[in-house]
Amino acid sequence: MPDIAMQLTIEADPETVYTAISTADGIHGWFTTTAAAGEGVGSLHELEFPGVPGAWRLRVTEAEPGKRLVLAGENGPWTGTEQVYELLARPEGGVTLRFTHSGFPAVDDAYRDFTYGWATKFVQLKRYAETGEPAPFFTA
Repeated sequence: MPDIAMQLTIEADPETVYTAISTADGIHGWFTTTAAAGEGVGSLHELEFPGVPGAWRLRVTEAEPGKRLVLAGENGPWTGTEQVYELLARPEGGVTLRFTHSGFPAVDDAYRDFTYGWATKFVQLKRYAETGEPAPFFTA
């Protein structure tokens, strides 16, 4: 199965980046303004996107604040996939975010769209975490 793997440096502390990826307020700042996100293992993230019916659900399977978040897709095109966010504090400051989205059945058009999509969304994440200024990719 193909994986999407990305890495970027964010000039913010690990807790700031973790909050941006793990809480509803954080997700509203860079990804989508229509998101609900419970915190901790077993909680649910529900993301909505303009023009897409229904919310995409992801279950938190691992949560280590400031270090690691793992989400498992429960419906929609992310069913059966897993998103892993690893936050590595850099000695000189900031964070290296290593992201893997795994479990895609094939390298098809959807896989290619998601690969491009994550790259564009992470530009927004970096900006939001570094400045605190909301810049969501999707707005309701």
